[in-house]
Amino acid sequence: MKHVTPIRDDWTPWYNRTKAELEKLGRAEIHVGILGTADSELLTIAAVHEFGATIHPKNAKNLAIPLRPDMKGKSPRDIEGAFFLDNGENRFIVRKKGKNGDRLEFLFLLLPSVTIPERSFIRASYDGGKDLLAKACENAVRRVIVGELTAEQACHNIGTAAVAMVKRYMRTVQPAKSSLTLASAPGKTAPLVQTGRLRDSITYEVTGL
Repeated sequence: MKHVTPIRDDWTPWYNRTKAELEKLGRAEIHVGILGTADSELLTIAAVHEFGATIHPKNAKNLAIPLRPDMKGKSPRDIEGAFFLDNGENRFIVRKKGKNGDRLEFLFLLLPSVTIPERSFIRASYDGGKDLLAKACENAVRRVIVGELTAEQACHNIGTAAVAMVKRYMRTVQPAKSSLTLASAPGKTAPLVQTGRLRDSITYEVTGL
């Protein structure tokens, strides 16, 4: 058998590079959601939606739940001519309206606490889209192996796909708002998307590289 003299070794450089990049990819973590860089108010809103919460008043006996869009962000104390109305089951803040004041306008519902149901958007979007996310991960790994991506680029591709998955879920697959919530925000039937602020704040970060 004749002696074979290698002219060029393409396999060893490919193996060393691929092994190093896959090891980096294995150490990486991709965090998706409303991250710690967001302001505290947005983090609180996200947590309430994701896990639910029971809210109690801090400095009053009752919470004042606005029943009209123009009452949002206002205090019953700021409403001229407002007074209490108790119908035996619920207590309201109302004011008279009409030329003769013969009609009542319901402004706020007073409640000792409000329980907000869980409306998960991080866990629920993963449960519904994990197969697509798995394909995004498989595609990223394949491209690392063939030399099209580095481990860092693969992580960013996966993070981008995960963010898109969550935002898509928030736009399309949602529980309906309660009648009480609709009263204060008519025309907005998606509980997770009213101004778009929460959805637009979904992002990702890569650690461990």
